Amino acid sequence: MENRMLLKGKNRNDIYKLIYESKGISKQDIARVLNLSLPTVSQNLAELKDRGLIVEDGTFESTGGRKARVICSVDDFKVALGLDITRNHVSLVLVDLKGSVLHSRRIRYEFRDEEEFYKGLADLIDDFVAQGNINPEKILGLGVSLPAIIGEDGRSITYLTVLPAPDDLYDRMSKYIRYKLEFFNDANSGGFAEFWRRASQDPIVYISLSNSVGGAIMYSQSSYTGINQRSGEFGHITLVPEGKKCYCGQKGCADAYCNAKLLSDLTEGNLSEFFKRLDEKNPECLKAFDEYLYYLSQLVCNLRMTFDCDVVLGGYVGSHMENHIGRLTELVNKRNPFEKGGNYVKVCNYKFEASAVGAALHYLDNYIMNV
Repeated sequence: MENRMLLKGKNRNDIYKLIYESKGISKQDIARVLNLSLPTVSQNLAELKDRGLIVEDGTFESTGGRKARVICSVDDFKVALGLDITRNHVSLVLVDLKGSVLHSRRIRYEFRDEEEFYKGLADLIDDFVAQGNINPEKILGLGVSLPAIIGEDGRSITYLTVLPAPDDLYDRMSKYIRYKLEFFNDANSGGFAEFWRRASQDPIVYISLSNSVGGAIMYSQSSYTGINQRSGEFGHITLVPEGKKCYCGQKGCADAYCNAKLLSDLTEGNLSEFFKRLDEKNPECLKAFDEYLYYLSQLVCNLRMTFDCDVVLGGYVGSHMENHIGRLTELVNKRNPFEKGGNYVKVCNYKFEASAVGAALHYLDNYIMNV
């Protein structure tokens, strides 16, 4: 009996995932691709339709005989919220089952370990959901992205210096937030969002170049987080022994040479303005960017040598690198003893709010895998 129930669940999930991954498919094609009988397919389709997960949307062109109906998944049957918390801002996104961002908002909201902050954060989330015009019952949960090392339980924080957050941050937030929530490292979340959008399932290394530097090692829709959940802490790779002091207390870390503030501080904290002036050949910006690329090329080359896969630039700086990736690639190739014409340095697909999106996608991915 148990085996029959497991097989039934597997068939239902396989059918749903096939529909989900298609742009529309017929019942006959489902049976053919999955090697299932038409009665088995029909029974599962009826169940998925009753639950609201799929719909029939027109018919295919006839090849002789009765036209087959087009079966599609309902993208907004379930959604998830993503929240990225930094020292001075919070970003909110509402994401559907296909990973599309239905609604987003970035708000200046300085982090404070006070009850008023947590109450206000819950109010911001409720207002955001109302503005998104979505039924709260469709929301699977709230993924919270933090510049921190998160414990395996998704609640505890094992390392955090960027924010003045308390040890019981999860309890302080969940006291006021009505949705189920889970914590995620910001760089791992950005990497997860990036991997979700890629057609290829080949491994990637994702570098988050924001006000702090982090990263993720992605493969087969999963991230390698390490024994202590500290994998991907690329910002603390030593680039310059005994060099600039890092916020972690050590000297010469990549974060001290590759964080976004090194650029945005030249334009009153506005990174878009920095790149605008860079394109206008502003001397100060050109000099700062040359130095930035010098150290970033070292970091990228080190990661290529270590992991031998594509290196994807994300975070605040990564989202602005489209017009500058060729120059960075040239610098990396000069350091690479094996490849002189490699195009393994990539720019992220999610240009903005990747960490918030990735935090939301964790809920959606789990739901899709367990329909």
